[in-house]
Amino acid sequence: MKAKYKFALVSIAISSALLSGCKTGDIATKTAQAPSVETVTLTETKITPYHTFIGRTEAVNDVDIMPRVGGELTAIHFKDGDMVEKGQLLFEIDDRPYKAALAYAKASLQKAKAQLVQTTRDAERVKKLIKDKSISEQQYDDAIAAHAAAIASVEEAKATLVSARLDLEFSSVRAPFSGRVGFSNFRVGDRISKIQLVPLVSITQIDPIRFGFDVDEKLYRRVRSAIDVAHRNDDKLDVDLTLTLSDGSLYPLDGKIYAVGNKIDLETGSIRAEAQFDNPTYALMPGEYGNLTIKLRNKTIDGLLIPSAAVQQDQAGDYVMVVGDDHVVSRRNVGLGQTYGVKRAVLTGLAANEKVIVNGLQKVRPGATVKDVELQSEQG
Repeated sequence: MKAKYKFALVSIAISSALLSGCKTGDIATKTAQAPSVETVTLTETKITPYHTFIGRTEAVNDVDIMPRVGGELTAIHFKDGDMVEKGQLLFEIDDRPYKAALAYAKASLQKAKAQLVQTTRDAERVKKLIKDKSISEQQYDDAIAAHAAAIASVEEAKATLVSARLDLEFSSVRAPFSGRVGFSNFRVGDRISKIQLVPLVSITQIDPIRFGFDVDEKLYRRVRSAIDVAHRNDDKLDVDLTLTLSDGSLYPLDGKIYAVGNKIDLETGSIRAEAQFDNPTYALMPGEYGNLTIKLRNKTIDGLLIPSAAVQQDQAGDYVMVVGDDHVVSRRNVGLGQTYGVKRAVLTGLAANEKVIVNGLQKVRPGATVKDVELQSEQG
């Protein structure tokens, strides 16, 4: 009886060993036969956070040049599309009527001054005569009133002279600032009116140039410190402000935050901000789309980076394929941050030391067994 019992125990032990060996063999066989994929093992690394905003370039100044006096247009001193300097003569309006008006105003002032001299003498005279009752009170009042009127006439003549000088000055239309002119709406010989609604020409200042963008209210809460530092930091020692143009090229000059709005727009839920860039070669034109990047140089955080090639998308969003210790593939939905070269920052969904498939994704699906080959160590 004891012999049979021992034999049974030995049989069970042998069977268990054989079964265990079969399972191990099966796993080894499955792994050996599984498709090969290349993976990276995630490790934390120091990354510099940055924020990118979509916006459009805007002119610092953009005005329509309107005439302030009327008359015949006698000369145009620019070509359409020219760059002009502040104070440069653009148009001339027939100034002969204004020269005549100026001469008349000067003469009127001299006449008023002469009249004032006379009435001043008369006023002094009647002041003495009234004491002796040599004149009537009416004569006295008339002389004093004439003197006061003469004083007012001088002031009126002075104002008329100033107005005449301005009208003559306005007959020469000059650029209010340096910039690029558009197309003239008038030609030499046209009649100009100071109450017309059509501008003579428009002029746009493009050096420096602004870049307007909107910051979502929630994002503004996160990036406010970066924007504030960029706004205050004129020498840009700690802040990089770069502009990427619509064709993907990087504008060669750094900018600075020029202004930030003082309230959240209730309709859009965003706050307005503007950056400013020097534009000495006029490479930037108002109305261009671009991406503004704000980066604090001295601020780093611990984060995970994965190759962009590892990221896939479907209706559920971004995801990657992860290989477990048992060589089985699983899907992992991820939240992604900014791009760093060919890599993306991972915000949610992954942890350090996990293996992410980079190459061979077309060979696998969740639940499949794979043979993974380490591609590289995931360092910044």
